[in-house]
Amino acid sequence: MPDTQVPPAERLSQRQQRGMDCVFCGITLSSETAVDLGPRRIRILDHITQWFPRSCDQHGDEAAAQ
Repeated sequence: MPDTQVPPAERLSQRQQRGMDCVFCGITLSSETAVDLGPRRIRILDHITQWFPRSCDQHGDEAAAQ
């Protein structure tokens, strides 16, 4: 699913960036409700790293349909 469009990391809360909340609606996720959207690359200053966005079931289904 890495082709799924997600909001830019810099617009998200720390909890959304860490995969604790849905990147689309901000609802708190649990291991049962989280949908992994795949790793993404992000540049922080001069360093490139990865982040791992997650979404709720509802938005995960919508992302899969794209």
